[in-house]
Amino acid sequence: NITSTMGRVAGRGFAAYGTAKAALAHYTRLSALDLAPRIRVNAIAPGSILTSALDIVASNEDLRTPMEQATPLRRLGDPLDIAAAAVYLASPAGSYLTGKTLEVDGGINFPNLELPIPDL
Repeated sequence: NITSTMGRVAGRGFAAYGTAKAALAHYTRLSALDLAPRIRVNAIAPGSILTSALDIVASNEDLRTPMEQATPLRRLGDPLDIAAAAVYLASPAGSYLTGKTLEVDGGINFPNLELPIPDL
């Protein structure tokens, strides 16, 4: 399963998205119990990964720099970071993991981009 860091941290403007991703993380835990011991179920929770979804951020230093500075590893993720996590979970090295969400997010504990939404 692919969930998101926004399923764990709170940020303005992410209520529906964050709720759906948190539900997917819980579904992962529940499915792991239902399908064990023969099938393992895990999730990956990407943070800010340089995909087409972040094209605007990647091409604008005024947006990219604050996001990088708000990430403990001081960079945005690469799609290969997610691929490496998937390979790990599918490999013998990850064979004792089930029901877990592997966070591949550069260490963030809060959103590294605030959405400019008005106060109600």
